Amino acid sequence: MELEYLKEVWKEAANQKEIIVLGREEVSEIPAIRSQSLVSGMRRNLFYELVIVLSCVVAIAVFYFISFGGMLKEVSWAYILLAVAFIIYYYKKNKLLKAMGCPACMVKSNLRLQLVTLEKYVRLYLLAGTALAPVVMLFFYILFYYKHIVLFPAMHAKGGGIGFTLLYLLFTSIFTIVFYFLNRWYVNRLYGRHIQKLKSLLQEMEE
Repeated sequence: MELEYLKEVWKEAANQKEIIVLGREEVSEIPAIRSQSLVSGMRRNLFYELVIVLSCVVAIAVFYFISFGGMLKEVSWAYILLAVAFIIYYYKKNKLLKAMGCPACMVKSNLRLQLVTLEKYVRLYLLAGTALAPVVMLFFYILFYYKHIVLFPAMHAKGGGIGFTLLYLLFTSIFTIVFYFLNRWYVNRLYGRHIQKLKSLLQEMEE
C-alpha cells in the first residue's frame, strides 16, 4: 500500500517537473516572438515609406516636366535619381530585415550579427536625409540663376545679388537645422524605437 502511494507521489512530481520545463521553454521563446514582431513592423514602415516616396517623386517629376515651359526638366531627373537611390536603399534594408525576421534562424545570434548593420543603415538614412535639405536648396538656387527664372527679382539684381545670396544661405542653414530635428524624430518613430526594443530583447535573451 505504501509502495503504491510512493509511486503515485513520484509520478505527480515527474509531471510537475515536465510542466515547469515546458513553461520555461515557452517563456524563453517570448523574446524571439517579440523580436520578429518588431522586425515585421519595421518592414511594414519601410514598405509604406517606399510607396509614399515613389508617389511624391512621380508627382514632382511630372510637374517639372510640364511646368516652366520644360525649362526645369533637370529637377525631374534629379528626383528620379533620388528615387533610384532610395529603391536601392530599400532593397538592401528590406533584405536585412527579412533575414532578421527569419523564424527558422537562431534569433539571438541573428540579431547580434545584424543589429549593428541595421543601425548603420538608419544612421546613414538620417545623415543623408538631412544633407539632402541644403543640397536641394543649393541645386534650386544654381538652376534658377543660370536658367534666368526670376522668382525673386533681388536674386538677379546687380546690387542686391550678394545680399540675397547671404540671406538665402542663412535661410538654408536654419531650414537644415529644423529639418534635422524633424528627420530625427521621423527616423526614430519608424525605426529607432524598434531598434532600442530589439536591443532590450537581445539583452533579455542573453541573461
